[in-house]
Amino acid sequence: MRINDVRNEAPLVLCITNDVVKNFTANGLLALGASPIMAADPQELDELIQHCGAVLINIGTLSAAVIPSIETAIQSANRHAVPVVLDPVACGATAFRKNFCLKLLHHYDISVIRGNASELQSLLSAAEMKGTDSDMTLNTSAIARAAGLHFSTAVVVTGREDAVCVDGQVMKLTNGTPMLTKVTGGGCLLGAIVSAFIYNEVKPTLSMLTEAVSWYNIAAERAEQLDNGTLPGHFQMNLLDMLQDTGENDIVENMRAEEVK
Repeated sequence: MRINDVRNEAPLVLCITNDVVKNFTANGLLALGASPIMAADPQELDELIQHCGAVLINIGTLSAAVIPSIETAIQSANRHAVPVVLDPVACGATAFRKNFCLKLLHHYDISVIRGNASELQSLLSAAEMKGTDSDMTLNTSAIARAAGLHFSTAVVVTGREDAVCVDGQVMKLTNGTPMLTKVTGGGCLLGAIVSAFIYNEVKPTLSMLTEAVSWYNIAAERAEQLDNGTLPGHFQMNLLDMLQDTGENDIVENMRAEEVK
């Protein structure tokens, strides 16, 4: 399984991510078995990315100052055949965010878009968001398929149920826990996890992405079951522990995934 490959290879994942989640993201990648690096100066990005297995772009604290770094990183990743994961955080909240994400998707090669249902719906239409919150009534499978076909890339959509789309084929995933919405960075960390799982693969497979999301959600389920796991502070620490402890057997025994025709 891909989880074993990640832990054996410890791929370097460059994260240009939002200021709120950098520490949690780095610790989550380390718990998985990957190697995180948080760097954003354009002067060193090309040199660093040549050694990376994947690049994560998360626009949670997007600003004019970081835009040149993001574009430089993606240009370098495309040049060196390094996969890029885009997390369009709150892209429906402002035209600034949405237009920048659409620019990236139209001008560069993005391997995976990873966002919640409201974010992906916003990229596809004029839908608006309030902050980073997702509308839990949206059909994640339908949105994943529509976004995948529209942007010609792999898509991971989170919501009440999660969905993965590659080349029009969709898997619905039903592992997980609402506790992931009770701590800052639950979705952002998933973007980093997906990046690690697809290292060196600019065209990730459906099974690869299904395993990444399921593994993360199963780890979260196990974290909730530990002592005080329904309290946000304990859950966050438990999650880091379970990201390290959750392995191949846990995925095989607990993964709930079905193809959506």
